[in-house]
Amino acid sequence: MDQTASQSTDRKQRYKLLIDELSNINKNIGTCEESETCSALRNIIEQNDNIHKEGSIGDKLENTSEVVLDAQILKSTHESISKLLQASSEFNDGMYQNAISALICHNDTENWQDITRIALACSKSVATKSSMLGAADIEPKERIVKERQQRRRTVLTQEKKPETIKQLKRDDRGAEKVNILQKQLDDIFRANRRQPIPYYKLIIDPHDFMNTVENAFQMAFLARDGNIAIECAADGLPHVRLATKDEIEAQPDTSQSICSLNMDLVKRMIDIYKIREPMLNIPSDIEEHNDNDNDYSRHDDEDSD
Repeated sequence: MDQTASQSTDRKQRYKLLIDELSNINKNIGTCEESETCSALRNIIEQNDNIHKEGSIGDKLENTSEVVLDAQILKSTHESISKLLQASSEFNDGMYQNAISALICHNDTENWQDITRIALACSKSVATKSSMLGAADIEPKERIVKERQQRRRTVLTQEKKPETIKQLKRDDRGAEKVNILQKQLDDIFRANRRQPIPYYKLIIDPHDFMNTVENAFQMAFLARDGNIAIECAADGLPHVRLATKDEIEAQPDTSQSICSLNMDLVKRMIDIYKIREPMLNIPSDIEEHNDNDNDYSRHDDEDSD
């Protein structure tokens, strides 16, 4: 038996001794002094932490039984503490029910808004973006060509134009975000006289870190397609400019680089560029965004008429 296996066996034996001690403590809760029980539980937790610190992560991956024993001790310790609190406290389910009733009942009516505000403050949802799900390799469905049937003559009616026309430069919904971002970049560079703009100043949303990640994700597609060029500026930080047609034809293959985004980097860039509002805005609801664009276009046509 090598040294690593011998050490793992020794740790498992000590884990089992701690489990036996916990079992004896559970049997004697209510009969022994509370201070003695708390001291014994604290001693078990400290011993368990010391055993857990021994060995490397690789050793625990090879000996998963140690992880199971460690989790079992934590679970049993939690149950012992709960049992001790229940035995030493006069608090019960009836008191809990009465406390909730006193909070929501006012003048023979129930109002759950107060307890709802307390619950919302304790439970906060985490914002997610579609870019966090990663890229999926999906094979396109085979297109079945159908024979076109001969059109029958019908009675002529008044020509009607559709209220909205939705067209995409590319087919998938992810590409639609890229198209929206491309249009915004064209406007931004036109207003900046087509001069390069700092990369972090473009992508950072000072109010929402997830929007910053989404902007960086979509900018990578624009760089891959050759619509923009991301280069290192004189200050050592990346900046973005529109790629010319000659550059795209001369160098069809794009180079790749890694950008590591974190909260500290974003905060530092916000201070450097004094960012107060985001330059880019990718709508969360693509359908609603397209409807608004079509409404604006239709109003412009009516005004021109």
